[in-house]
Amino acid sequence: MKQILFFLTVISLALTACKPKGPNVSHVDVSIEPQLFFIDLFEMDENNLDNEIKNLHQKYGTYLAAYSQQIIKIGSPSNPEYKNFIASFLNYEDNRDVYKACNEQYSDTKKLAKELTEAFKHYKYYFPEAEIPRVYFHTSYFNQSIAMDSGWVSVSVEKYLGADCEFYEWLAIPQYLRRKMSPEKLVPDVMKAMAVGNFSLETKNEDVVSKMISQGKVQYFIKQMIPDIKDTLLFDYSDSQMKWCNRHEADIWASMVEQKHLYNTERMVIQKYVGDSPFTYYFGQESPGKAAVFLGYRIIEAYMENNPNTSLRDLLNNKDAHLILRESRYRP
Repeated sequence: MKQILFFLTVISLALTACKPKGPNVSHVDVSIEPQLFFIDLFEMDENNLDNEIKNLHQKYGTYLAAYSQQIIKIGSPSNPEYKNFIASFLNYEDNRDVYKACNEQYSDTKKLAKELTEAFKHYKYYFPEAEIPRVYFHTSYFNQSIAMDSGWVSVSVEKYLGADCEFYEWLAIPQYLRRKMSPEKLVPDVMKAMAVGNFSLETKNEDVVSKMISQGKVQYFIKQMIPDIKDTLLFDYSDSQMKWCNRHEADIWASMVEQKHLYNTERMVIQKYVGDSPFTYYFGQESPGKAAVFLGYRIIEAYMENNPNTSLRDLLNNKDAHLILRESRYRP
């Protein structure tokens, strides 16, 4: 009898493990194929730049102007001097080195196309009326990670070359920030941009708990778009940091309540709880940075569980973090 029970338990666990996370989106008609703008740009024939720029404009339309003016800031393609400006950008030795590394990493987009398609299928599932943007890959010499307009999202791929990339060493980027610069973060960051760019994440109050819940909303949104994402990737934590947060969740909450920091409105206090840093100031050096955002996410999880009729759109549009906290009935 014990053997039978054990066998049934194993089957039950196996079925649970195989159960897909998130809604079924197989019927959602979305297909994403990233357009490799950075390759088209750097592979232009510099002996025939006038025609090459014209062809680039025909292929990418207004995106070329946005890239030139807003991302690399060399001015409008209509400027008579534009050809010289773009030639200088392309011939800058460091830019060529960055391009070579990005070409090696991102010339094949099959895996990313699949991941982006799945994420945007979830986006379309939750927001069926939404227009799905085109996705471009560009380089900007580390200027910014994601750029957006109404019809496109563009990723600066040199920001996703892996934590051990020598460029990040030369730029003296701290190790805790390099964790965010892996290829695996590209799709989550695109979806983060969709949340920040398409929904107002302003809060009714400017205090610690409001900011941690606001950022928790973004993390929750990403999780809905990529249901299988690992928590370590979602929060940019190592395995040990993730375990620390899970083990000390109740302690973190108790500390914030005891210090009366939840409703504190001092900018520096807020920053120490939710800003990028190697550790969270109030929780000691063993803690990861932005540990309060982890609590914000857990509050959002509790809120959605206890308010099952609340849609993802309702959540994102709710600016009253204090109300969310009360109605979450959060008890770590």
